[in-house]
Amino acid sequence: MARIIFLLIWASWIVFHFVIFTAFYYRDWQTVTVTLVGCVLLIVPFVLIKGGHLRSSGLILVLIMLGTVIFIATVGQGIRDLAIVTLPIILIFAGLSLDRALFRLCFGLTLIATGWLSIGEIYGWIVTKPFNGEESNWFYLVGVTIILLVAALTVELLVTNIRMTLEQKEQEIAHRKQAEEILREKEVQYRNLADSGKALIWVSGKDKLCNYFNIPWLMFTGRTLEQEIGNGWAEGVHPDDFSRCLEIYITAFDKLEAFEMEYRLHHVSGEYRWIQDLGTPNYDSNNEFIGYIGHCFDITERKRMEEQLRFLGTHDILTGIYNRNFFEVELARYERGREYPISMVIADVDGLKIVNDTQGHAVGDKLLVLAANVLRSGLRAGDVLARIGGDEFAALLPATDSETAEQIMFRIRERLVEHNTRCHDLPVQLSIGAATAEKDNLTCLLSLADQRMYVDKSAHKAKLDYRVEKP
Repeated sequence: MARIIFLLIWASWIVFHFVIFTAFYYRDWQTVTVTLVGCVLLIVPFVLIKGGHLRSSGLILVLIMLGTVIFIATVGQGIRDLAIVTLPIILIFAGLSLDRALFRLCFGLTLIATGWLSIGEIYGWIVTKPFNGEESNWFYLVGVTIILLVAALTVELLVTNIRMTLEQKEQEIAHRKQAEEILREKEVQYRNLADSGKALIWVSGKDKLCNYFNIPWLMFTGRTLEQEIGNGWAEGVHPDDFSRCLEIYITAFDKLEAFEMEYRLHHVSGEYRWIQDLGTPNYDSNNEFIGYIGHCFDITERKRMEEQLRFLGTHDILTGIYNRNFFEVELARYERGREYPISMVIADVDGLKIVNDTQGHAVGDKLLVLAANVLRSGLRAGDVLARIGGDEFAALLPATDSETAEQIMFRIRERLVEHNTRCHDLPVQLSIGAATAEKDNLTCLLSLADQRMYVDKSAHKAKLDYRVEKP
């Protein structure tokens, strides 16, 4: 663009010098003066080009040419016709050096100038002063020749500019096609990579709706891409997890933050499996937010192991009831609570050592399991039953007074009799003691219930000794 404007300035100077020479020959001092001013003003766009202001230099060049030609045609002599011929060339100047808005402005000014020269002569506003003498024909001939040469130069510049523009566009199209091809290839590689792993991958747009799921996801759910896109994937989320997942997703999306959540997703097998979902904001090459991308992993086995570890941490492996650790935690919790009165039942399996020594530990373990089942059948749903020792069990009875505790102990003894009636080969004998606390002192409650259990055990032993000694 700078080269084109530079050539147009030199062409304008050549034309102006011819006009000055002709006007000087015919002593048309007004034309000489106006043209000299135009030559001097052409320095302005030249300086602007050096400063890199191409748009301003092009506009000023066209305005200088237009103003100078119209003024010369108005006050000078003999070149009005040449001026009208020159105006289209000025429009080509404008087309080469200006953008669309400024070109329209110069086009309007050129129409006004053409109308002024044409209508002004008709109504006598402009009085033409033709050149006189034999030399006038030569001046006209030279003037037309110069104008045609400038027009040819301008057209050549226009064609060159169009050719360069077309070549540039062709290069841009070729580069765009190449970039699109590379992008398609990378997209294929990305999808192959996404589909070859075990991760379940999803992509969502700025509207929070999912628009892509990889093949492992579709194989996991057993659904098609059309069924999953949008909000279709949410149909597979477990109802108990849906609201929590939706809240986490929307909150993170609105803040453009990464998130992590675990939920159950319907598997093609028909069961719900646990997955871990890691979502991160997704940005394009211009660092503009375009949605989210997520990676999910099946963590069902891990969840099962965690559940098993939690169970083992709070339950007795042999009997399946709570262990001593859990019992002590619950004891402290109830001690701080408000569910008084609280009762406690302590039970001890009689004769376990004898069974272990005579029949083996496997039978002894079975005896403990039977004892736990008997105790559990006599307790209520909200009571806490735990194995707190080798052959010792304890039960916490919240909101239970002493009278109710006695009723529960009676029910346990009834279940014990029922069991021993059914199972003659391995009867269960239990020593039981109970105590009730009206306020927060459950440690003493445990000691008191334990003492009463030993009293019951002594009574059982005395009865057994009496039966042995009786003739």
